[in-house]
Amino acid sequence: MLKKLFAKITDIVLGILVTVYIVLEELVWENIAEPIYRFIHSLAILQKPEEFIRGLDRHVLLAVFLVLFVQVELLGLFALQLIGTGKVIAGTMLYAGKIPVAAFTFWLFRISKEKLMTFGWFKRSYELILSIIEKIKLSAIHQRIAARLKQVKAWFKIRLYRPRLYIGRFIEALRNSMTFGKIK
Repeated sequence: MLKKLFAKITDIVLGILVTVYIVLEELVWENIAEPIYRFIHSLAILQKPEEFIRGLDRHVLLAVFLVLFVQVELLGLFALQLIGTGKVIAGTMLYAGKIPVAAFTFWLFRISKEKLMTFGWFKRSYELILSIIEKIKLSAIHQRIAARLKQVKAWFKIRLYRPRLYIGRFIEALRNSMTFGKIK
């Protein structure tokens, strides 16, 4: 009986964690952070900074990346804590506020990944994280929750169509204004 109770509690905790992971990964990343990352990466003005970053010493890159990464993760955890304690608006605002920093950190990682992977412990940690994520995605509980949340995601996509359209137009206007060298 104690084993069954422990299994149920474990399932509930895993269910909550997987749900949070799916919501943050699929809804927040795909709909908000990834478009910001693509926009940042597409800016021609960033070609010179990318070259500069690629020329930095690997230790400097590691220090900068780790400071940004730890900051972003701590902000995310703090935001989830706020949401969990009933301060949903404050937590949501904090989480939304960290998204541009996370997109920048992701951009920095993509640029400096080759140099960062020269640190054996970093490469092993990265591979461990990827394997954990893969195991989570292949787990039965993830599959069940993902199937349920697929309906929620479809509902959000329908509801967010107009805002995403406006954001897309705004980003296109920004891109055009930077391309032509003037702000409209």
